[in-house]
Amino acid sequence: MRCITTLNQFIASKGLINLEDTLLVAVSGGMDSMFLLTYLLSKNYKLAVAHCNFGLRGDESDGDEHLVKTYCETNGIKFHLKKFDTQKFADSNGISIQMAARDLRYQWFYELCKMSGYTKLVTAHHKTDNTETILLNMARGTGLKGLEGISALSGNTIRPLLCLSRTEIETAVKELDITYREDSSNSSDKYYRNRLRQNVLPEFKEINPAFENTMQTNAEIVKQANTFIHHFIETFKKEGLKKKSDSIEIDGNILLKWPEPKFVLFSILNEYGFNASSVDDIFHSLNGLSGKQFFSATHRLILNRDQLIIAASNEISFQSYTITEDTKTIETPHHHWEFGIEFSKFQIPISSNQASFDFDKLTFPLILRPWQQGDKIKPIGMTGHKKISDILIDKKISLYEKGKTWVVISKNELIWVSGLVVSDDFKLSSNTKKAFNLSIHNSI
Repeated sequence: MRCITTLNQFIASKGLINLEDTLLVAVSGGMDSMFLLTYLLSKNYKLAVAHCNFGLRGDESDGDEHLVKTYCETNGIKFHLKKFDTQKFADSNGISIQMAARDLRYQWFYELCKMSGYTKLVTAHHKTDNTETILLNMARGTGLKGLEGISALSGNTIRPLLCLSRTEIETAVKELDITYREDSSNSSDKYYRNRLRQNVLPEFKEINPAFENTMQTNAEIVKQANTFIHHFIETFKKEGLKKKSDSIEIDGNILLKWPEPKFVLFSILNEYGFNASSVDDIFHSLNGLSGKQFFSATHRLILNRDQLIIAASNEISFQSYTITEDTKTIETPHHHWEFGIEFSKFQIPISSNQASFDFDKLTFPLILRPWQQGDKIKPIGMTGHKKISDILIDKKISLYEKGKTWVVISKNELIWVSGLVVSDDFKLSSNTKKAFNLSIHNSI
């Protein structure tokens, strides 16, 4: 049979199954999965079956379960069954029934594989499914990645039937006289995929009878193109992107020298949840005012002169910490702090990340917290106080780094702006008998 030969060749060329593999086959009882199970059984692969009863179609769902269970019992195949309250899960998570069913089944499949030692999860997605997926992704605007469609091998999940169309599977099922059950929901136009299958695909096939093959070829080309593009994006990252422990900086000057800089920017920012519309706004703001911020669901981006700084959106902490005379270390977001008392040979620290104070001038406990608008300090050598906000501007501290600036306070008086300014009122002098030392280090 021609489709069996095609299937054999596809599995071998993609290296989908080894003789050592133990397969967990997802079987719904529908035509595609029953054909897949029958084929795998005929090849004498080591396998087990997983069937989900989502409880959405009453007696129909139970009938599917009975068919798959009976088939497995007849052929001596280990059968795993899971019943779900899919509607409840969808309602409690605010997602569609289809999405709920997908999340529930894959979570269970992966748990089964881990628990029972199955090396591959096998699903019955075929070429027509792939065509529908690509068209849906085009409609939703998922970018180039979405145009790759469904992969034959993704982690430990394999999809051997991607080399066959639904029509080819239908023909094979009739010839092999395979029993299966038809899902009545497949005829409903409530779901986008069904509308595509019933109304859109036939029109494309009128234009091009080999449309599904053409889409498969296009998906392969897009995948190759994406691999090629990824190589150059990684090249840009080495040149124009700097990773820090808590943020990422993109050099805007280098970015603008690259061909199609907006596409390069999208390829990077999309990893952090920024969509095409947001990236467009960011790109057109590159020459605008410094300090402008943009937010995705998980990250924020700050324009700082010719830099774009990306960080998790919850990076700023407003928690305060107490420093006693006995405190040795404190961990804050971004930083590790160390404290100690010194009794002789006082030296003014050379590093800006260290500071020393006259212990006898301090009132414990000290307070450690992020700086706030209105904070003032009396810098060494000055007779008056200066606003922290002005100090940060004078030293050209970026908006993101401002969010990482902390202060140490003794009885309502600021004694140190971390890494920047020491208070004149608490500095070491010739009369100092005991010093209190502080140091700040970036967290790893």
